[in-house]
Amino acid sequence: MSATRLSRRSFLKSSAALGAAGAIGAPAAQAQGTKTLKFGHMLPPDQVHHKAIAMFGDELAKLSKNTIKLDIFPSSQMGSIAEMLQSVQAGSLSMSMAVPAWYSSFMKPLDAFTLPYLVGNEDKLRPALESGPLGHEISKMAEPAGFKVLGYLLLGARSICNKQRAVNKPEDCKGLKLRVINSPVYLATFRALGANPVAMDPSELYLALQQGVVDGFEYPLPDLVAQRMYEVSKFLSLDRHTTDFFIITTSVKSWNGFSAQEQGWITSAMKTAADWQWKTQPQEIANALTKLRTLMTVNDISPENKKLFVEATKPVYAQFEPSIGKDFLNLAIKELN
Repeated sequence: MSATRLSRRSFLKSSAALGAAGAIGAPAAQAQGTKTLKFGHMLPPDQVHHKAIAMFGDELAKLSKNTIKLDIFPSSQMGSIAEMLQSVQAGSLSMSMAVPAWYSSFMKPLDAFTLPYLVGNEDKLRPALESGPLGHEISKMAEPAGFKVLGYLLLGARSICNKQRAVNKPEDCKGLKLRVINSPVYLATFRALGANPVAMDPSELYLALQQGVVDGFEYPLPDLVAQRMYEVSKFLSLDRHTTDFFIITTSVKSWNGFSAQEQGWITSAMKTAADWQWKTQPQEIANALTKLRTLMTVNDISPENKKLFVEATKPVYAQFEPSIGKDFLNLAIKELN
């Protein structure tokens, strides 16, 4: 990603802001009997998650016989992640998605999913979210915050990437300026590892790395490839500190504005898209790793060294248990291990 592309993104964001009334519009704007929904997200359009959203839109149009249309605005055209979630909550943007760390501003228990090394068995993640008690609790807490959970998409394990050195043990993080999601859990986690974490929106990251504002970041591998972050970093250390996923939401107000039949179409279309994405993403992750091994210095973390990372970050669990809630945290640990 070049500075030119960043400038173009800034232009798109500015244009979107100037034309918000027309571009975002009401979440179910009527136009000759057709409802047009607006889905804003932060990823580029060549990524699997965008393709899954497009599949959702195509399936929704088919089920509704073209009475519901989905317009998609990728690459942060509708603002930062925080701004898009606020717009969804207010009902001025139909739908968006973000990882739990971003939603935790509205629902503190979701900080549980940002805790380091929480997910011990990745195969348990989707059932726990979609049909288990963990997902039920997420949906239950979302509605008082103004959100209706529509589904989940897999992102995958996040690992440490930087320009300075390979990270094999926690002490290798010492002094590194690492971009993290603006989450108190992420900030505490990387401070516990000895790094100097810097909260920053992902749309600002490439330029920040290019200019030396930060030394590195932590990212899922397909995103690292899609956003060409390997151009401005050198070392990828596969510590897999979190296994992340996107939560797709609309507002409770928007959801209640749909008929029962329309709600059924949306639910069915989302399941079709999610089924495809959860099957596709693991191969995308594998492909990304294969490519990155040719572009960067990649190191795995030995089981012995992994234990050092787990031990170093244990105090983070105790720090955030009061705000997450002991019952929800214990449920997450039980369901994901």
